[in-house]
Amino acid sequence: MKLESIQRISTPELVVREILKNIQSGELPPGGKLPSERELAKAFGVGRSSIREAVSAMTLVGYFQVTQGKGIFLKEDLPSQFAFNTTLSEILEAYWLFDVIETREILECSLVRLAAERAGAKDLRKLQEMLADLEHCQEDIHEFYRADFDFHMAICEAANNDVLCEMLRLIIEKTHSRYLEHLPNTLCRPDQAILTAGQILQAIEGHHPEKAADLMKEHLNIVKEELLRIMPQAEDYKMKKELVK
Repeated sequence: MKLESIQRISTPELVVREILKNIQSGELPPGGKLPSERELAKAFGVGRSSIREAVSAMTLVGYFQVTQGKGIFLKEDLPSQFAFNTTLSEILEAYWLFDVIETREILECSLVRLAAERAGAKDLRKLQEMLADLEHCQEDIHEFYRADFDFHMAICEAANNDVLCEMLRLIIEKTHSRYLEHLPNTLCRPDQAILTAGQILQAIEGHHPEKAADLMKEHLNIVKEELLRIMPQAEDYKMKKELVK
């Protein structure tokens, strides 16, 4: 008996497949206007956010053209099916990661402010140990992500807010697993991450909340900047929520 792994397909990808069927059958001809987000969501039986993600991805890879005030139209000259399939998952993955990075930024900038205000001698010693562990693990990306997780959780402990800490734990676990599963090992440059982590620790030690928050934002931007480098089309990420009205 031959067994193969079952591939998980996201709802936006399923929506894309259905839209492609309509294009291939001629139901949506070249130059044709795409139904509204509300109409598509009702027709496909999915949430509007899934429609938005799918249409945004298809727009970025060249299927649709957005005309302000008029709607979204299928282009006359369509990209090849092969080209589309090789970029869709990456674009959807980038969208998800940008959303998570934004969420992490909101949470961690708040947490590091609290840590800079509340950290005691024991908290500082633990953070110093975690930073040393980061430096030791930089040659092994899996160990580096483990050490990075420990460093961020040590900041949570110093902030002394269990609810925010648990929320951040879940987010970091999900992002790290996505980095390792889908994206290059070079996505996070250990030397840059270690440098900014050290600066964050110095700000916490000096009890400078706003400086610590600014440095945390810079630390998290390392991944965002690398995503834009390896995937230039993700530059339009911030526009994706405006593509479908």
